[in-house]
Amino acid sequence: SDPNFADKIRHVRDPKARMAIAWAHCKTKTTCETDDPKEEGAEPDPDEPKKGHGGCGHIQPLIRKEGLKLFVQYKRPKDEDEDVKSLQPDKRLFTPSEVYTTFKKMSDSDLHLIGLSDEYARPEWMILTVMPVPPPP
Repeated sequence: SDPNFADKIRHVRDPKARMAIAWAHCKTKTTCETDDPKEEGAEPDPDEPKKGHGGCGHIQPLIRKEGLKLFVQYKRPKDEDEDVKSLQPDKRLFTPSEVYTTFKKMSDSDLHLIGLSDEYARPEWMILTVMPVPPPP
C-alpha cells in the first residue's frame, strides 16, 4: 500500500535484487501503519473495492540472533511511565513454532513482492518440522 515501495520494486525482475530492495525499505519500519482515517460523514461506497492494507498500529519488534536462538526485543517509547515498563518484557525468546506460524501467515502476493516463489520456496518449508530417521539395522 506504500506507493514509494511499489515504485521501487515494480520493474525489478531479479528476485534477489527485489528482496534486497524490500529489505532496505522495510528495515527502518517500526510500526504496522494503519490506514488513513476517512473523512467524517463520508459514507463508504459499496461498489468501491476496499483499499489499504488494514494495518493494526502494533509496534514491530527487533529480532536478534544469539547462537541458534532468536530473541524478540521491543523498543520502549521514551514517554512511557514506569508502570507500563514492568508489564512488557524487554527481551523474550522467539520460539520455532512462533516463527513457523508467522511464516505460514504470509500471503502469496507478499512472497512475490519479496522475491520468493509461492510454488517452490515458501518460507515455512525452510523450517524442519519432521525429522527423518532411518530404521534400525
